[in-house]
Amino acid sequence: MTEDKQQSFSERPLSRREYREQLARQQRQAGNDQPAADETPVEPASNIGRQQFADEQKQLTAEQKTAVLKRKLNIAIIILLAAIIAVYLILFFVG
Repeated sequence: MTEDKQQSFSERPLSRREYREQLARQQRQAGNDQPAADETPVEPASNIGRQQFADEQKQLTAEQKTAVLKRKLNIAIIILLAAIIAVYLILFFVG
């Protein structure tokens, strides 16, 4: 098993299609090792992949939105601090 991992690192990266085919082969092999009575209906690999991709995209967009909001909040804080300092300087020199 460790040889498979070492071999996979030295080879070129797999495309999505090749990776899915590899997973399907592994699942078929694992399915052949188990008795038929334990089989349960499995969702097709393409649907699982699509759902996982959609979930990752939702998570990614949520993280991006959070990053944008953090940046906007930091800018607002800096502007408010600059405005407070400006008001104190004006009051100090005018008063």
